[in-house]
Amino acid sequence: MHIGIELYDKPNDNMIIHRHRLLMLFFAFLFCPFWASADTSDMVKRGFDLAEQQYERLYKHHTDLRKYPRSADAQGNTSFTDIHDWTGGFWPGSLWYVFEYTGADKWRDAAMKWTKSLENNQFNTSHHDIGFVMNCSYGNAYRLTGDTTFKPILIQSAKSLLTRFNPKVGAIKSWNTFPSWDGKHTYQFPVIIDNMMNLELLFLASKLSGDPVYRNVAIQHAETTLKHQYRPDFSSYHVINYDPNTGAVLSKETAQGFSDNSAWARGQAWGLYGFTVMYRETKDPKYLTAAVKMADFYTQHPRLPADKVPLWDFDVDQPGFVPNWDYHKTDFQDIPRDASAAAVTASALLELVDYLEPEQQQAYLDVAEKILRSLGSERYSSKVGENGFFLLKHSVGSIPHKGEIDVPLVYADYYYLEALTRWNDRIHQSTASLMQAWKTMNAHKAKALADFQQQKFGLFIHWGLYAIPGGIWDGKKIEDLGSPSVAEWIQLVAKIPRATYAELAPKFNPQAFDADKMVKMAKDAGMKYLVVTSKHHDGFALFDSRVSSFNVVQATPYQRDIIQELYEACLRHQLDFGVYYSHNIDWRDGSDAQYAVTKARNDLINAKTDAFGANRWDPSANSFAAYLNEKAIPQVQEILQRFPKLKYIWFDMPGLMTAEQSFRFYKTVYEGNPNVIVSERIGNGMGDYAIPGDNRIPATMETFAKPWEAIGTFNHSWGYKSYDHDWKEVDELRYWLLEIVSKGGNYMLNIGPDAQGQVVPEVKRNLGVLGRWLRTNGEAVYGSSPWIIQHDGPTTVQITDTEQREREGFHAKFTALDFWFTQKNGFVYAMALHPPADAQVKVPAIHTGQGKVTSVEILGFGKVDFGQDDKGLHLQLPKQVQDNTLGYALKIKFA
Repeated sequence: MHIGIELYDKPNDNMIIHRHRLLMLFFAFLFCPFWASADTSDMVKRGFDLAEQQYERLYKHHTDLRKYPRSADAQGNTSFTDIHDWTGGFWPGSLWYVFEYTGADKWRDAAMKWTKSLENNQFNTSHHDIGFVMNCSYGNAYRLTGDTTFKPILIQSAKSLLTRFNPKVGAIKSWNTFPSWDGKHTYQFPVIIDNMMNLELLFLASKLSGDPVYRNVAIQHAETTLKHQYRPDFSSYHVINYDPNTGAVLSKETAQGFSDNSAWARGQAWGLYGFTVMYRETKDPKYLTAAVKMADFYTQHPRLPADKVPLWDFDVDQPGFVPNWDYHKTDFQDIPRDASAAAVTASALLELVDYLEPEQQQAYLDVAEKILRSLGSERYSSKVGENGFFLLKHSVGSIPHKGEIDVPLVYADYYYLEALTRWNDRIHQSTASLMQAWKTMNAHKAKALADFQQQKFGLFIHWGLYAIPGGIWDGKKIEDLGSPSVAEWIQLVAKIPRATYAELAPKFNPQAFDADKMVKMAKDAGMKYLVVTSKHHDGFALFDSRVSSFNVVQATPYQRDIIQELYEACLRHQLDFGVYYSHNIDWRDGSDAQYAVTKARNDLINAKTDAFGANRWDPSANSFAAYLNEKAIPQVQEILQRFPKLKYIWFDMPGLMTAEQSFRFYKTVYEGNPNVIVSERIGNGMGDYAIPGDNRIPATMETFAKPWEAIGTFNHSWGYKSYDHDWKEVDELRYWLLEIVSKGGNYMLNIGPDAQGQVVPEVKRNLGVLGRWLRTNGEAVYGSSPWIIQHDGPTTVQITDTEQREREGFHAKFTALDFWFTQKNGFVYAMALHPPADAQVKVPAIHTGQGKVTSVEILGFGKVDFGQDDKGLHLQLPKQVQDNTLGYALKIKFA
């Protein structure tokens, strides 16, 4: 390759920086002044809108995978390089950023195709820019897909880079030789400041391989660079020439800058970026100090233009700076700017601020924002269809080499998109900022949450295609296939392919389903609200969705909208209505629930990744981002539009959801209907009410900062399980209700209709009995709050989870001395499941130490005589109450 191309600076890819940027989001972040500034999302959107339009044209016009877009000539014709050039990774890297922003699979597919075209470069030892080439392409691919087949490619790329390391010098050789501009010397071991950008690949390789050799070389190179390549003001020399045998410095020169002692703008950007990465990877404070001084050199330079896009060299035509190359001032009407140096600097500053105290951050953020706004302006941004289909104008390759002067450059685009991505993350992905926005929206739901707390008792319905197998697949019970053993998880446990599972849809024809009867059953049971699975983990919707045809109306012979019918029935019977929606898990369309991507990130910090619930046996071909954009979010919007009087959305299984993704669902719900409340299983602390666990009653000492709801099954499965007949009896149901209500929670009891839409007789019978008890005693339940004592009596039961109940059964024997307490409107209520055999009631908790009782009423009967002493409250049950085997409730008034 001739020197005019080879010597152009060589930007190493900082793709993997994002791995760490994402990790940072779980911990720290931003400070008030930044969030008080004007909305900058328009700046980001404008940049990526242009990228989509330009790259759509470039991608369609250019299909030769052997040629990589690099620049354009004065007429706007795109110029290309081959696989050996140092810039090859920036084109697929830019496509990866567009995919990251849009979530559109067409950009993922385009980026993947161009990335894979570079695979042979993993063995390239001819130049130091293997980091730029492979980290920008394969590094981003690994970060955004988690594809483990890319790990050995990245490790081999780092091995190839190590072949250029000389321990005597303590640095990685950049070019093979360097002829000085004065023509007197040809140096054998040149090291350029650009090489700081390639060190990130080495750090990544150590993480992927567990071998510290790559990391150690990166540190040695940085130490050598910091020692010899920087002046006291932290401007950098472009090239340091070393003696390969002794490590001695032979000369300090420039190749692409104005003069040997000048500050070449892109070189300043490379160093700032590289030493910021060094601090991130090592946490050595000297690297942070160096990066800050480099940032100050740029941001505070007296010759930095007002738009913060620098001249190609800070010292052009300044006294004391003499070029050794053939320079003619008259060749330039104006000193060229370098948009690529500005883009790299903006991206570097947006990582650097994450490591600084709040009072230090704002100045750098202001500069980064100014750069991005300038680059997004008409002066620097292309018109659609022009400029070789690149994004930015006015970059400089190498003026001394008389090449690529005032043209678009692919690496300018790359770092511009990277900087926009980082800015976008600061706006949308900071956990602290998201939680503040969440709190604002949550505060507006105070009345809806207060109403929810008054309801106390609701019906949960799990129903879908899984009712057809009923917990059995290919003649095997789900327990014999694996876990979990709840019937609605049959597709995961049996590893049923998506196409095979879809064959259940033509068999789903529940002719016995009657929405009105089901809602009336709930109403008669004393329930105040109903929540039904609109879409469970299998991806099948029980409503007519325009977004996905895999639904009850379009994919089954039933062709009726079950959710619509239940909604209308609830309105008729005055039950609040809610839907369950599995947002993170969708075995049909949700890919692998972003498991691979999350694992790739976690592997870098030796953190475990929980794959529970993810489809890893037959994931859909689309990306998880596309699933969110094209199915999950649109379906939630559909639900909000279709059911305007909806009260609840019960999201479930947040699993690997990021804070930004959970917030996106929360914001979608809020914008659709600000009065709809969502369960905590939206993830990342962004639910409006808490869920203690499946089939779990919280212990007495547990407290909740939010309203809470305990959920439980009627047997041991949420969906219909044909062979599980261990139904909760009336006493167990009443125990659950009283135990939960006395602690201040709601109880949502689940049923799983069979494939015909029927509810088993035992469920209907027990709900009917419970309803009769509530019609008499509901005053002590609905709208109540906990008293100072929740339960008093000899019987204690601990319910921890579904497995415990299934394993141990329910054997509690409640006595006449077991009472549960609530309070409301100045009254205390004491509820007993069974009357005493001799009709003599004693309530030890209501002793005189609690205060003087002035009246006692038995709900459903009336006031009765009583006595009170330091042993408790005493009274005799009337025969009418004594004969009621369902027990009674006392309404007690204190003075």
